[in-house]
Amino acid sequence: AFVVLTASSGCQRNLVATPNLLQQQDPQKVFAACPADCQTPEAAVLYATDRATVEPTGKAPTYGYGRANRLAFGVANVSLNPQPTWKELIEQSTQAKRGREYELSLASFREVGHISPVVEQGLLSGNGYTVSTAIVTQDRGEVDQFHELLRSRLAQTSHKDVYIFVHGFNNTFEDAVFRAAEVWHFMGRVGVPIAYTWPAGRGGIRGYAYDRESGEYTVSHLRRFIKAVANCPDVERVHLIGHSRGCDVTMSALRELHLTILAQGKDTQRELKLENLVLAAPDVDEDVFMQRFVGENLLQAARRTTIYASQTDKAIELSDVIFASRSRLGTLAVKDFSPKIKRSLAKMPNVQFIECKVSGIYFTHSYVFTHPAALSDLILVLRDRRPPGAENGRPLGQPTEGIWELTDDYLAARR
Repeated sequence: AFVVLTASSGCQRNLVATPNLLQQQDPQKVFAACPADCQTPEAAVLYATDRATVEPTGKAPTYGYGRANRLAFGVANVSLNPQPTWKELIEQSTQAKRGREYELSLASFREVGHISPVVEQGLLSGNGYTVSTAIVTQDRGEVDQFHELLRSRLAQTSHKDVYIFVHGFNNTFEDAVFRAAEVWHFMGRVGVPIAYTWPAGRGGIRGYAYDRESGEYTVSHLRRFIKAVANCPDVERVHLIGHSRGCDVTMSALRELHLTILAQGKDTQRELKLENLVLAAPDVDEDVFMQRFVGENLLQAARRTTIYASQTDKAIELSDVIFASRSRLGTLAVKDFSPKIKRSLAKMPNVQFIECKVSGIYFTHSYVFTHPAALSDLILVLRDRRPPGAENGRPLGQPTEGIWELTDDYLAARR
């Protein structure tokens, strides 16, 4: 189990298996909404990171696991090896069994700018801590530069949606970019994907503790970044996708935003344009979730909240042992919910708890993004914004009121 926890959750480097949803489909129809500029084997993903840059011996500079005191943003390009043509790629992306495997690699990245933290923008004075007009102007200029980059990508697509992926424990910069690129690709390359990548990935016995502290460190940066995305006039909808420890990071940032917005007498969902909040395999203590998410009414922060969990997630199981928590949200099952909780979930149509009973995930913690059934449902949640139920094109099982079930044959093609 320790090996499972300390292995990078994004360690695979081949393009993930084709989602059930896309198998045996006409590739031209699946990718019909893909902008012309994106019809290329390479996938360009926006990124935001508070990782410090490193210069490995004999290699180009990259982002490591060290912490930077500002949030950099830019564009990362993911390539495939062997490199297919666009026609070959979309054909292979709709086949259950591909003729070859495609290895992912980070072809290049270009840092465009940065957003300075608030702590560097303050001045001590006789009246305490203040922000100067000049520095406020500089901050607005930094955000305007990010908005210019974001608008240029939104202009290419008819879907004015932004998908922010927040990775989990022991992920590298490359892992985060790969995950965002893969999901965006199988969504038909609509909207704008952003990999928000925080200083994780130290590895080793003490790596989990380091990453956990880095997750606390990045919350203020993520909070400002979410607000910056939502404040871009061209953005119509924002989707937050947290994975593993990234769920706690996402919830913490969203909680701080929610409390601030409520204090101003405003509506969080409207202010942040928050369409979907996805918590994938959340490495979050159940009591902490109930206190912060339910007790402080984060239930209403997004139009829809989707939680994916699995009893066979051994990485979270070990985390449960380390922290001696009553239970972790990412390993809850139908049997763990009281009748009262089930009835409460049934009365909250904007919150869906999905137990993933899919095979082959014993040694992986990324099943929501790698399993053909789970990834199919995620696409329908993010791209199509569909509620659960066969009548809505999401034929999840429902073993009991308020809780849904996903199995291997979900949306599998009939042969």
